[in-house]
Amino acid sequence: MKKMIAGILCLVLALSLSGCGTNAQSSDTCNANYEEGYTAGYEAGYHDGKQQVTGNEKRFAQFSGSFTATVEQLLPDYYALPGKTIAVVHFFQDRPFLLHFQKDLTGELIEGTSYVFEFETFQVELPEDEEDLDILDYMYSINVTGYRAAEDDELGTDSKLPTVEIVLK
Repeated sequence: MKKMIAGILCLVLALSLSGCGTNAQSSDTCNANYEEGYTAGYEAGYHDGKQQVTGNEKRFAQFSGSFTATVEQLLPDYYALPGKTIAVVHFFQDRPFLLHFQKDLTGELIEGTSYVFEFETFQVELPEDEEDLDILDYMYSINVTGYRAAEDDELGTDSKLPTVEIVLK
């Protein structure tokens, strides 16, 4: 019985080793296919990258319109010439930010009151990794041209927000 099991194992071993032989033609075909695929993939990646480098356009965000904000505090602008005002304002349920005015509005604006501020349209260049656009990040670019007291339908969740548009150049 032991001789029979040993003979069967030898036969299985011999058959399995005979399948391990290499065929030079199939190996060459495999290498050629690999080289061809590698070269095609490399060239495609190279041309794609070249198009991205030459086709990169600068991205700009254009802010326009008006927005509703509540004036929390009015401060004199000590860094500018006398007669200018800085207001600490905030959008509905948002963090406060500074709003610069070209003239002194200390006697005209009332702290704790919501206003609709109109501003000049402006553009800023966006970094490549910029995803979320927020006008608060560009508060020094806001040039207020006018304001009025906010009406009831412009308060709270119905507040006016500036229009943001992506421009490619």
